Amino acid sequence: MKRFLPFVLLLALLLTGCQSTPEEGIVKGKSSDALIEKAQAEPGQGALAEKLNAPEHYEDAFSNESGALTVTVDADVTVPDAEKVPIWRVEDGAITQAQADALIKGLVRTTLYDPDRPLTKSEIADQIVQAKQKLAEGPSEQEKDVIYLTAGDDSDEAGQMTWEQYMQGTIDRLTEQYENAPETSEPQPITGQFEPLDENAESILGKGYADGVGYESLSISNSRGQTGMSVAHYYRGDTDTYASGTQSSRDEIAQRYPDFDLSTLPEIEITEQEAAALGDTLVDTLGIPGMRLYSARKLYDTAGLAFPDQNMPLQCRWVLQYTRVVDGVPITYTDDALMFTWQEDGTFQIPWTYETLTVYVGDDGIEELRWEAPYTLTETVTEDSALMAFDDIMDIFQKMYLVEQDGMEADVTVDAVRLGYARILKQDEFGVGLLVPVWDFFGTITGENGTMWDKWDDPDASLLTINAIDGSIIDRSQGY
Repeated sequence: MKRFLPFVLLLALLLTGCQSTPEEGIVKGKSSDALIEKAQAEPGQGALAEKLNAPEHYEDAFSNESGALTVTVDADVTVPDAEKVPIWRVEDGAITQAQADALIKGLVRTTLYDPDRPLTKSEIADQIVQAKQKLAEGPSEQEKDVIYLTAGDDSDEAGQMTWEQYMQGTIDRLTEQYENAPETSEPQPITGQFEPLDENAESILGKGYADGVGYESLSISNSRGQTGMSVAHYYRGDTDTYASGTQSSRDEIAQRYPDFDLSTLPEIEITEQEAAALGDTLVDTLGIPGMRLYSARKLYDTAGLAFPDQNMPLQCRWVLQYTRVVDGVPITYTDDALMFTWQEDGTFQIPWTYETLTVYVGDDGIEELRWEAPYTLTETVTEDSALMAFDDIMDIFQKMYLVEQDGMEADVTVDAVRLGYARILKQDEFGVGLLVPVWDFFGTITGENGTMWDKWDDPDASLLTINAIDGSIIDRSQGY
């Protein structure tokens, strides 16, 4: 029997272009050995801001030759209160049993049961009835935009099928399961200990429900077969199915949904300080070296606006983003995702995800936590790094931003410039990287009316990342 895999086709707006660099030394993908050698030059004495001659605020304006792309810099400049910036070697880490115990103790309010217990004949029969009813009703507007593919087998290549074929395949699969299903199946409480999945993977999985608490789910897993595949996810809500939506601010909702009545947005009573205290208390129990609160934003889960036929209520929560602070220098948080890399043999390499730790807090406490791809800091490669002067970095930004965005017609405003760490991949070493100092530039992009976008305003997306040691450009989507 074929296995059926639904895929959602997502459209992404690409804002960057590719062009050869105009200046020698301002390049992508420099070797890590050359970078380390350059960092070992005399770093100077005193606080970072003083050594780099970095101001507290910076203003500038420039444009390309045609004037179609204009950039205004009116930005606060953030430099860590430190005197040195070492380069650190980092490796792919894992979630320990002690950390899993801390998450369970600090988050779970119900008894969690194994979600993988065998379904009974009665439960499967209910699913068959629901699937047949769904098939008779037809697909929703959201399901019409889904591409359904068959995974294929040894004698049949993968191909595309209709939604009706997908639903009939679901009914056939459930009917086959029904024949061998038990009459009864008692739920088993989880032990809270990692259970091996195979020789390279282990997990803790559980779901629970209680009146006054709602549904809870917990998934903690480690996979040693691929870097960045250690993930912990906790969720508590009114439904037993987690539906991830778009986290948006009030201003973003006003921009994206101009007809929406903002007065109907739900609010929460818990303050930012109270929410941060809850997050800090939990994160402290995980014992992650240097993990500190980086930002707190009041955001709304707008899945109900994006998919109105799903009847998902709007939620308002404090979204707490944590990042590591190493030797007084934070790893700059961005929401950039690494891209899959195609290999010469036609296969693709799954990227080593950046470490992220996000806590979602509502009026009833922590409602969700997601921790992905923990790092292990192994050693300092250089005790201090010689960094380029701030003015030289700004010269590179002016030259390279116009190159990176060649062909774009927009007005760009840079409102924040930050010095911090970024993890880059170590050449020819799988699962090994370096924490290096970089400058990141944040702001907004406003395009012309009639284009695919009018205003792009993501406070966690870096417009450009410049290596603070040698001025090379770091592509966060590639990891170097």
